[in-house]
Amino acid sequence: MKKCLWLLLLILVPVLSTAQEIESIIEPPSPRGALLRSFVMPGWGHHYIDKTNWTRGQYHMGAEAVMILSYVGIQARTNYLEDNLITYARSESGMNLNNRDRDIFLAIANFDNLEEYNDYQLRARSWDALLADVPANQWNWSNDEARFRYQDMRERIDRNNNQLPALLTMMVANRIISGISAFTQARKMNINLPEARVSYLNEFGEPGLTATVSFALD
Repeated sequence: MKKCLWLLLLILVPVLSTAQEIESIIEPPSPRGALLRSFVMPGWGHHYIDKTNWTRGQYHMGAEAVMILSYVGIQARTNYLEDNLITYARSESGMNLNNRDRDIFLAIANFDNLEEYNDYQLRARSWDALLADVPANQWNWSNDEARFRYQDMRERIDRNNNQLPALLTMMVANRIISGISAFTQARKMNINLPEARVSYLNEFGEPGLTATVSFALD
């Protein structure tokens, strides 16, 4: 009896350790993990799935880096132009635009002075658009050329600002596409990986040690 037990252990231990080795080697990547990583940083999900072959992930990550740098660059450029605009408006029209709303920026772009602006609003019956005749609202362009230059500077700022939402949309789209790709790739790997099982019953349901490795075919 003891010999039979020892024989059973000698057979069982190698089979169980082999099955454990197969299960430890075959640790399929989580589709959910790949998806979430791609949402955080496009390309990370592909790297998580296969660190030796993630070319597509590198494309997504590279595109993300370019868009982030573009966003930061445009934002810095816009801030620089806005500072120049405020300085220029103060020197050429006498208007301090610090902490003023967009309506004021537009008003001094289209009218030579406060009196001209308010006169237009009265004739258009836009009573709510009138500006109080106080020193903080006073401006007077030295000439039309100076005002036209101000308009050009403001339009350049608007063009820069209009690019930022488009870049944000592209970054979101890059994350979604990268996430779907990584999720699909991880899911396929889960389907096609071999499955290892160890049973103490044979195929007829009788006592007996059985080890099975199955493969899913496309």
